[in-house]
Amino acid sequence: MIITVQIPDQFARQFHLDEEAQSRQLLEAFVLQRFAEGELTSGQVGEALELSFHQTQQFLKDHHAPPDVTAEEHLVDLANLERILSP
Repeated sequence: MIITVQIPDQFARQFHLDEEAQSRQLLEAFVLQRFAEGELTSGQVGEALELSFHQTQQFLKDHHAPPDVTAEEHLVDLANLERILSP
């Protein structure tokens, strides 16, 4: 899907947006916002931005995005894994 957005020149200059970078920067901002709102997973972020797993993790880290899995969820996953693996 192609969406056209008009940004007033003063804001484009203020945010240092050039024509080539505008689309990518707007896509990144949109994806980060949706990720922060819990509407996208980190995997979907990578897919939307055409990034590998490691590039996606670095992108999220660089933008100070919170992890999409909480510490509590990690603990539950570890407990379940231990339960599954124990004889």
